[in-house]
Amino acid sequence: MKKTPLEKALYYLSRRKFTKCLDELESSVDLYRDSFSYYLVGGVACLYLNDFGNANLYFQKARQQRQTDTTLLLGQAVLYLRHGDTSRATQYYLDVLDLDHNNKVAKKGLAFIREKGTYEEIYRLIDSNALKRFYPPLGLNPSVVAGLFAAILMATIAMVCFQLFGAHFARGIIFKNSGNGLEAADFSITTDELQNAAPLRTDGQFTYTLSESEIERTYKNVYKHATEPYKGDESLHRTNLARSEANLILNSNASEVFKVKTQEIVDAIEADREHEPTFSTIIDNFQCEDVLRDPERYDGCYVVWTGMLASPETVNGVYKCKFLVWDDSIERLFGNFDLYFQKVPTAPISGDRIVQVLAKIKVDTINGKKSISLIEKSNTVMLRNQEKVQSLNQN
Repeated sequence: MKKTPLEKALYYLSRRKFTKCLDELESSVDLYRDSFSYYLVGGVACLYLNDFGNANLYFQKARQQRQTDTTLLLGQAVLYLRHGDTSRATQYYLDVLDLDHNNKVAKKGLAFIREKGTYEEIYRLIDSNALKRFYPPLGLNPSVVAGLFAAILMATIAMVCFQLFGAHFARGIIFKNSGNGLEAADFSITTDELQNAAPLRTDGQFTYTLSESEIERTYKNVYKHATEPYKGDESLHRTNLARSEANLILNSNASEVFKVKTQEIVDAIEADREHEPTFSTIIDNFQCEDVLRDPERYDGCYVVWTGMLASPETVNGVYKCKFLVWDDSIERLFGNFDLYFQKVPTAPISGDRIVQVLAKIKVDTINGKKSISLIEKSNTVMLRNQEKVQSLNQN
């Protein structure tokens, strides 16, 4: 049976032939004046061609027909994000999650806005062509599937040659197991990408210098810790350790491919608010001494530290105090940090109380130096010991 123009357009869209897709649509505009699918397909094709003006026009016409479609909402959200309208983009991503609670693109979009939603970061996203990771997904390319048997045959031949002749073939990175909302296929690394994992760079704009093998090993660890259940418990993952390993790549000489995919894992971790660490579920806790020695390594990680709170104040509606971090025996002072609370405590917790705080590390650069602050997630009073506090104050 002969295909309709819209069916042909969908065929080309699925195969990433966006110009041909639009040619089919534009040649039959009179047939689909009130078709939601027609305008949606046109908007997505224009989006992938970076024709943002026409993408917006198509999406607006599609929205006149239907407003509750995740593909449409994702397309409009990324246009608002591109223009720096993060409040509108956020609302659209939330609308997507109302329709599809596990939508990965919406979660990544919200995580980016929450962590890096400044004009500078958005411009960097556009300039590096990384905005496409927030585009509506197109699914598997049928052209790729069509070549699957040939690929299997070639892989079999290569394996036989390897076994017979011991040849040292170049290899990429392929993960077998998905988990924790991450799909293994999305994070594979090709042979060429692996061979260029550590390109020669002279800009010096990185903290860690890693070899290609170190980048490969670290990247594998990031994915493993983020996806592999801890001791068989599907609700527990070593995401805190994954985040610290990810910081090595993100602040290193690693290639952009590794950084983009690593950032996507971090975004997924940030978006999974349901499984944020608690006092009872945090697996990897980091020592204050290590954080002070290498702040960038632990940016965004959670820690459970013991100490005392002092000098509470409210600045611009945000409650904060000084957190004096001690060792567990309250014998040695490690450091003094600004601790920001998500809400004002119902009862005062500063003074003669030893507290344990679960907080997220935030690292900023102020006047060329790294500054560490903490964002409180939870706290618990350990003891009230006036005598101990007085001795600490005297020291």
